[in-house]
Amino acid sequence: MGETKKETKESVSSNAGQAISRRILVAEDNKGIRDIISRFLEFMGFEVTLACNGIEAFALFVERSFDLVLTDLQMPAMDRLTLASQIKERSPSTPVILVTGCDRETVRNKTEKGPVDLVIFKPFRLEDLQRTVQGALVSREREHGSVKAR
Repeated sequence: MGETKKETKESVSSNAGQAISRRILVAEDNKGIRDIISRFLEFMGFEVTLACNGIEAFALFVERSFDLVLTDLQMPAMDRLTLASQIKERSPSTPVILVTGCDRETVRNKTEKGPVDLVIFKPFRLEDLQRTVQGALVSREREHGSVKAR
């Protein structure tokens, strides 16, 4: 169940020049996209765990502790709204970032009052992914004091 990537780097490139070493759960049914996201996040210094559907992602979330969840909009077995809702019920301060190839209007209608914190649209630039992930973790740290820079 779920692949865990344990390799971490000593520092993460960021505008602030600070490193954040945290655990991220990536729920994405497309293996190619899952691999690209996980490799980039690992390069940034994060410990990444992978899930290929919502049921697997939620089981991993319950089993382990994660600082952030990236999830696809359309996945088999459990949709991302159900996944995001269940994650927020267990851990309201955990940022949930939606990664999607759907059009903006569809996403806005589905997430307007939902449990998703941020959205990244495919195709995305790696700089956008980096900025979004780091921004979500910094916001969580400011609000809850639960994420600390190394």
